[in-house]
Amino acid sequence: MGPVTTLLNYTAAFWSVVIMNCIQPVNWEACLPVHEWLIPGIIEGVEIYLNPSSIYESEREVLHDINIKK
Repeated sequence: MGPVTTLLNYTAAFWSVVIMNCIQPVNWEACLPVHEWLIPGIIEGVEIYLNPSSIYESEREVLHDINIKK
């Protein structure tokens, strides 16, 4: 899958999950502080994209420590 397809998939997912839910008045209170959820989410996504092994890193360390103690 190429980078353009990946970008289109992420855009479609963002549209269907975030935009479609945030246009409903009942969700405005949660969606309004964009700086609290969008910017940190983008930063986290970039970090995961640049270092995929960082996902569940702390969980892997705990499991590794448990296995060593056995």
